[in-house]
Amino acid sequence: VNKKNGKKLNKIASVLGTSLLLVTGALDADYPEQPVSWIVPFPPGGPTDVASRVLANELEKELGKPLVVINKAGASGSIGLRQIAAAKPDGYTIGTLAGPSLLAPMMQDAAPYELPKDVDPVGLAYLTPLILVSNPKVLPEVFDLRSLAEVGKSKDLNFTSPATGSIGHLTMELIRKELQFPGTHIGYQGSAPAVMAVLSGEVPIMFADSVAVLQHIKSGALRALAVSIDGFEELPDVKSLAQQGVQSAKTASWGGLVAPKGTPAEAISRLSAALKRVLQKPEIVQRLKAVGAYPEYEGSDVFKGRIANDSRVWKQVITENSLRTLR
Repeated sequence: VNKKNGKKLNKIASVLGTSLLLVTGALDADYPEQPVSWIVPFPPGGPTDVASRVLANELEKELGKPLVVINKAGASGSIGLRQIAAAKPDGYTIGTLAGPSLLAPMMQDAAPYELPKDVDPVGLAYLTPLILVSNPKVLPEVFDLRSLAEVGKSKDLNFTSPATGSIGHLTMELIRKELQFPGTHIGYQGSAPAVMAVLSGEVPIMFADSVAVLQHIKSGALRALAVSIDGFEELPDVKSLAQQGVQSAKTASWGGLVAPKGTPAEAISRLSAALKRVLQKPEIVQRLKAVGAYPEYEGSDVFKGRIANDSRVWKQVITENSLRTLR
């Protein structure tokens, strides 16, 4: 090869190399080089929003660039999640995936997205403990799952949750089926009215977010029968579902971080590693727990498996109970 042709070949190789980087979505070593948008598919001020902002503020310090939180609420979180999935997969758009967004497409005839297929999981960030509570004045003889099942043999046990098709609702359907007692779900729009219904005795049982009912448990107005996770430190004397022998309810309520499908692997890796470091900081642990989010890290591959497993379980529960109601 002569000198002139050699220069041409070097120029072609340089152009091809640059093109390859663009096609594969490879990142510069200094990622992130600009602010990262963090989409939260829920309204400002709620537990998921607050937990996301706590994490975003701390991840800024780890990554050295601003993380701009954008609330895109509506349709049980599916509007925001759809925007995450449709965003450019360049590492500069990420978002929160939590229970409602996982369940929303399963409740619709025309699902707006499919999980985990349409996203790249970054990592699990926290678990949100759910507590099965009863009104002790209405069910004075019920203290745990065993006594609940015994009472359920002689009468129908209506129950409620924050919404029809919520994780609290679906978990109760699993428990009810396994323990073999009849019951009807009474749906409310949100935790607050559902809790009020149990406090008033209108509905005797609820599977609720811990932050919604802890104060009422501690005051004695409600009785905790079981929790969704082992070792819940706020209620050390209350056994988990698993500790009480329930085998069907092996999923949990959680929140994690995802990115659009096709986001460069380097971005996923750096974001996941930063998330892991943040979740090990004692002050962040306490701030998350204050809103009912208990830090629990899983890397991208394990988190992807969790999403797939939970999706399979909940799809079956929704189908078996004919709960596909959203149109």
